[in-house]
Amino acid sequence: MSSHGSSAPRFRRPAPLYDSVAATIPGEPDPATSSDLAHDSARALLDGVFHSSDPEVVERVVTLAEEDGLADLAALWSNAPAATLPGALWRLYVLHTWSQRNADDLLRRYRAGSRTVPGLRYLSGLAEPPDVDEVHRTMDAILRGAFTGDLALALRRAGAVATIVAHGTAHLADEDADDDRTRQAERLLSTGEALTTAGRHAEAGQLD
Repeated sequence: MSSHGSSAPRFRRPAPLYDSVAATIPGEPDPATSSDLAHDSARALLDGVFHSSDPEVVERVVTLAEEDGLADLAALWSNAPAATLPGALWRLYVLHTWSQRNADDLLRRYRAGSRTVPGLRYLSGLAEPPDVDEVHRTMDAILRGAFTGDLALALRRAGAVATIVAHGTAHLADEDADDDRTRQAERLLSTGEALTTAGRHAEAGQLD
């Protein structure tokens, strides 16, 4: 996704959580090993943070993907199906990272899309009218809530944000006759639908 500037603060990249795990993998693991590792690491991370009373542990996980951290998560989770725990957490981290680095761009798209699907604004949790600081706070709260509160609700809120932004991106693409934005809108809509579906699975206790 393209950036039109960012007012997001720069964060120090935390140490990767999975050095010891990665060191045990010689070269490219087979698909079965990759799938097991993706699911086991996602569940271990979620359970470990949920049962931790240490605020530094929570903060480390929330900022895990800052700077170059998405590459670490991509190696573990990016190939996981959308309706699985690692697939859902991957999409949640990608959306969060984009919002932190390009909040002004996301905000422009969100404002354009909120007129099309106004009902989703309440689920997203973004105050009206939102600003860049509100985007940062809300997306942090959604990611934090996935690990410390209600995973299903966090995924549904993230799905609502992605869906609204997808509609806004489509509107902007129509205005500018921009094929790249049209493709972005399609990907964002797919992400929103995937997160919403994952939220329903989580609510039913079926997100593995």
